[in-house]
Amino acid sequence: MYLLAAVNNEFTDPTALSNWITKYAAFGSITGVALNIVFYGGVALTLIFGIINGIKYATSGGDKFASQAAKQGVTNAVIGFIIVVGFKVIVSVIINLLGGEAANLPNSTPEF
Repeated sequence: MYLLAAVNNEFTDPTALSNWITKYAAFGSITGVALNIVFYGGVALTLIFGIINGIKYATSGGDKFASQAAKQGVTNAVIGFIIVVGFKVIVSVIINLLGGEAANLPNSTPEF
């Protein structure tokens, strides 16, 4: 009953949605959230691919083709990680050159 009342209030209160929209309406806020999503999502994906291909390499059992494919997968995961970190560095440098502070982007961690 209380849960339904809370959910109903959230969707019927017009100020709840407008408060959420105005909190993230600034360009810096949207940029900060988007950069964090892209960066941490990319890091997570490269770690997952690296772990999966590491397991494939460990379980290849001497099969030359399987071990070669797994080594290539680990190499690709490392290259992807370097690209993601490079992306973050390049964006931080560009923001600093434009007069912003990359370390202090507003709302870079969203609060829902």
